[in-house]
Amino acid sequence: MSFVWFNEPKKWSSNASAINVHTDRETDFWRKTHNGCERDNGHFYYRSLPGERDFTATVNIRGKYHTRYDQGGLMIRIDEKNWIKCGVEYVDGKQFASVVTTVNGWSDWSVVPINSPDVLKLSVKREKEAIYINYAEGEQGEFRMMRLSYFPEIDKEQNLLVGVMCASPSKETEGFEIIFEGFNIVENDAK
Repeated sequence: MSFVWFNEPKKWSSNASAINVHTDRETDFWRKTHNGCERDNGHFYYRSLPGERDFTATVNIRGKYHTRYDQGGLMIRIDEKNWIKCGVEYVDGKQFASVVTTVNGWSDWSVVPINSPDVLKLSVKREKEAIYINYAEGEQGEFRMMRLSYFPEIDKEQNLLVGVMCASPSKETEGFEIIFEGFNIVENDAK
């Protein structure tokens, strides 16, 4: 099954092992919480899976983050009101491992400080309504759990969208370069 863009960036390329993106400015995924902001214009390169299917998605991320809230990682999505994004987010001059879970149109945000590694490895595993998010710092880092999150189950007639995402929310940037390496989705047997 092929991948497609939701909000395709102006500059990107891919080969057998990597997806390279230069983010567009003023792009993000966020819903309501804290400041009422609603944005659904971040970049998301995904494929569709049957709604009842469990899976594990993995990717290694290398980014040249430099402006507040530059971000990139994995995303799972039902629609604009139900999605999870996780990966690196650049806040106050530092990298953080970050998760935003959005359910029924409300976003929450959690971060874990990391040591600004050259690469952050991510693993997202879906089992029914549970999403397990793990991260590892650097090529040799061991995976640690970042979050166990609820995510609504959907039926087999609906699609679950799974892929890589990136965004640059700031007005004061021209975006940044990010590389997604070894992106892989392994589907488990249908329930």
